[in-house]
Amino acid sequence: MLKALVVAAALLVAQKPESTSLITGTVVLPPLQKPSRPVQVILLSSQYMNLWNSDVQKRLDVYWETYKPAFASQKDFFFEISKQAHREATNYVLTRMRRDASSNLADYLKETSPDGTFEFKNVPFGEYKVLAIGRIGDQDVMWQEFVDVRSSVPQFVEMKKRVP
Repeated sequence: MLKALVVAAALLVAQKPESTSLITGTVVLPPLQKPSRPVQVILLSSQYMNLWNSDVQKRLDVYWETYKPAFASQKDFFFEISKQAHREATNYVLTRMRRDASSNLADYLKETSPDGTFEFKNVPFGEYKVLAIGRIGDQDVMWQEFVDVRSSVPQFVEMKKRVP
């Protein structure tokens, strides 16, 4: 009996604490609007989050130098170019994730349900950027949020922050 108790205690001590969590959320759409197809949701680990942030900035810098005179006369043109830079950086990072066998892209790329919800299971602890990409009418729309996963308590994300 004592031997079984010692073995059980050793197994209990040897178990690692749970180091993953669940991220669930919803994409908040503008009032009275619906996406023309499910919204694609991407979970970027800190490695890919940093790559995405730096790629967006590089593209914005290049576009700024290229189109500076046009931006001065057409302020709205900058928003269109900014959207393009974000879209291109997202495509670039997704391509990198597809090539990286260790990234397991299927775990980090989801589509929303018809009611706009999404879920990522077994997310390792760390910092993440959540991107959501959809189309409303004839416009591409992107949302972003930051999530810091530090415990096994599920995280809820409400995607309200639109880019740009």
